[in-house]
Amino acid sequence: MKPTPSQHLSQPFVLDRRRFLELGLASAAGLLVDAPSHAAENSPAIATHGLFMELAPGAVEPQGWLGAWLSKQAAELGSHLPEISWPFSAEYWNGLEQGPSWWPWEQRAYWTDGATRLAIVTRDSTLMQKVQVPIGFTLAHARANGYLGPSYFEDPIGDEHRWPQMVFFRSLMACADAQVGPSGIAEAMRKHYLNDPADYALPERNITNIEPMLWCYRQTGDPKLLSLAEESWRRFQAQVADTPGHGDLGSTRVYADSPIHAHGVTYAETAKLPAILYMYTGNPEYLRFALAAQQRIFSHHMLVDGIPSTSEWFRTRTSLDSHETCDIVDHTWGWGYMLQATGDGVWSDRIERACFNAGPGAIRNDWKALQYFSCPNQFLATEKSDHNVMAHGSYMMAYQPNPGQRTACCGGNVHRLYPNYVSRMWMRSVEGGLVATLYGPSTLRTTVGPERTPVEIVQTTEYPFRDTITFRFAGAHEAKFPLALRVPAWCKRPQLTLNGSTVTLTPQKGFVTLEHRFRPGDTLTLTLPMALARTAWPYGGVALERGPLVFSLPIQEKWSTFTVPDYSTSAFPGYNATPTSAWNYGLALNASPLDGQISVHESNGAISDDPWSHPPINITVAARKIENYTLQDITNQEGQSFTPPLPDLAFTQVHPELEQITLVPYGSTQLRVTIFPDLGTPHAQESS
Repeated sequence: MKPTPSQHLSQPFVLDRRRFLELGLASAAGLLVDAPSHAAENSPAIATHGLFMELAPGAVEPQGWLGAWLSKQAAELGSHLPEISWPFSAEYWNGLEQGPSWWPWEQRAYWTDGATRLAIVTRDSTLMQKVQVPIGFTLAHARANGYLGPSYFEDPIGDEHRWPQMVFFRSLMACADAQVGPSGIAEAMRKHYLNDPADYALPERNITNIEPMLWCYRQTGDPKLLSLAEESWRRFQAQVADTPGHGDLGSTRVYADSPIHAHGVTYAETAKLPAILYMYTGNPEYLRFALAAQQRIFSHHMLVDGIPSTSEWFRTRTSLDSHETCDIVDHTWGWGYMLQATGDGVWSDRIERACFNAGPGAIRNDWKALQYFSCPNQFLATEKSDHNVMAHGSYMMAYQPNPGQRTACCGGNVHRLYPNYVSRMWMRSVEGGLVATLYGPSTLRTTVGPERTPVEIVQTTEYPFRDTITFRFAGAHEAKFPLALRVPAWCKRPQLTLNGSTVTLTPQKGFVTLEHRFRPGDTLTLTLPMALARTAWPYGGVALERGPLVFSLPIQEKWSTFTVPDYSTSAFPGYNATPTSAWNYGLALNASPLDGQISVHESNGAISDDPWSHPPINITVAARKIENYTLQDITNQEGQSFTPPLPDLAFTQVHPELEQITLVPYGSTQLRVTIFPDLGTPHAQESS
């Protein structure tokens, strides 16, 4: 007789601060509670060829505004989504074994993974109790052959029958890495993969199981898992990668300098796989492939807020191109693997740009709703305003707790975004040191050196709103180790002091490294001065940035609510936002340096715990109104209007009066103008 979930859990799952401190130390030191005896931490078979290694979830505790942001997420949609919307309210991964297809399991798996990681980093025992139900049930109901997951698609036929497992298994990986929840996870996953008759090269998304396969290989040391991963990738390349729509990740086209013709999430989840293969094999062809796959994104599809245009499939770079919220999560997750493989700070730069702009720009600041599609320019966001599908005015740009309704992926997947950011703020270098890869107020607790000396580093900062980051060594022990700090590519004049003395900076690949014996009370202060910059966009568009933040004109919203049965409630409704303030501006900048044309205003004193709702920084810039730059009405039906493209200035009238308009961080807006008509002198991309 199979054990019940409660029997499977060895003891009641209770998270307390002391236990989390222990978990952060043990996990970061590589003490894997469920690793079988044949695993060898220092075995050449599981040595990494990447330059960085991520720490376990829980080693970094968010604080300040970042901690408040995640706590709000946990208190709102993070905890309540299963009470609000199908399929999260159903029992997928917890006993429900019927249709209609693979996708309800995918969507609830997204939430399970995100909520697991959110519970770990926020120390939320109530939320962790919720996610342990599907996790415990799945592990307790393994089939005789080791298969984990729904019997509904155990037989490997039909559609994406192993994609939901990959999504769900990431929650198991988080539990094992953080040493919380059931034991035996790695061994259970090993049995699943080595006894499963499924073809992981077909259909297309099954190949993404390489990610948990290789995690399991790292945990168990079983070389059959590495062989399965490599053989699956080889067969994927041979059989499906050159078919229409999928060939963009085949060796024939991946090195071509051409736009991508593929589904955004599928591309993001697949393009990272050769980087992971590289870390476990050292084969440079895997890394070359991964870099080429990413370069096509950056050459042809990036939007100003840090995420490529992916309204399902990759698009162009105009002011109306949008991205699915799942793509914000999945691209930043993939870039984290690129960071580990290459040790190059450019990947951290890309992660922070997306998490500080595209992420909060797609989420209501109260964490009660989000968009399926969001856009740098969105002058309204309603059930009928989705300019990506103007023919029928789809609801996907309205703010809802589950914005896709039947396609509920974004409502679950969004919960992975910020826990992943926090967990990857610090990594370990191959030299055994620590690397500060992403910044935000937090405390790191881990170990360093061959003797695994405990260290505690408190990071005090109001970054990205301000430019100073202080690291204080708060532990009781001194330790000598290399410490690397990231210097973003946009920062031209970084400054660093150690206990008040200036440190000479020579960044390599975006990092400056100190070899030092750190003692309790030592303080490092890193200053990253933020310069203004402007970027040019198609059809005469221009945008403004400062450091990692993009700036937008906030459009005052009129909010109205609605509910959709089984998808929203009166406590967590859908929201329509329509504009009540002017937005029809073009920027009146000339070719002179920006410092003389734009004023930067910072609030006095400490920032609030809710800086997206109360931005502590804004900029003012000269602008003029443009006549006839109005909402676009395609259907001539009342209430069915859309955000317009940038106007053709040859056929519009620009008002002669010069005004000063105030822009705020992109993430502080729900309705916004980010790409403005450029009324100034033509210029190339420029920074001041």
